[in-house]
Amino acid sequence: MKAQTNTYQSALKRLDAVPEIFTGGDLTTLFGWTSAICSNYLAVWRKAKLVKSLGGRADVHMNLLRNRNANIEAALRRLYPRAIKVGVDILREAGWTTQIPRTIEVAVPHKSSIYRLHDVEVTTRTEKWYVTVAVGTERVAQSIDRLNPAWALADMLNRANDKRIRHRWLLAPDDIDLDAARQDVSMHQAIQALALNKSCLDEAEYTALYDSLLHE
Repeated sequence: MKAQTNTYQSALKRLDAVPEIFTGGDLTTLFGWTSAICSNYLAVWRKAKLVKSLGGRADVHMNLLRNRNANIEAALRRLYPRAIKVGVDILREAGWTTQIPRTIEVAVPHKSSIYRLHDVEVTTRTEKWYVTVAVGTERVAQSIDRLNPAWALADMLNRANDKRIRHRWLLAPDDIDLDAARQDVSMHQAIQALALNKSCLDEAEYTALYDSLLHE
């Protein structure tokens, strides 16, 4: 039992020297470990709830010993430097919907490796999309960039209209404040840039698109 306690204390001491966001490669550099030893330590830390991993084969982890509320978006930035936050969570933060998504949604370049991550939905976008939404993208220090609300809604509508996308969806008409969206100063520019119909935020047209998706 004493040997096990000493081993646990050693694991804690090691973790204290690890950055808040780190990879297995960082552990190799810090301690000279092999990948097998890294995996063993990560298993010990995760079991003790001292480390949270992004998930899947993504070798990015959050050191909860340094920050119990580690920033998952900062971890995503380490995995996907060009990730952009999109989707419902942006609209919720803007007060345009009360829906609380189970996952956050991020867009990454279409040639990126896609991992099954905990609490994150990863979707891909073309380089043309990145150029198009650049004006509507907010830069966030120490985290991932994000679309502003008008552009996030326009992007959602654009994808809902694209029949090439599997599992297209849209917020229900009674779950989105279309009046607030129409009043946003960036909305017209976002709609125009993404080549959407000017009337896409009218209640009737929005509802018609939503209903069409239900019957696919």
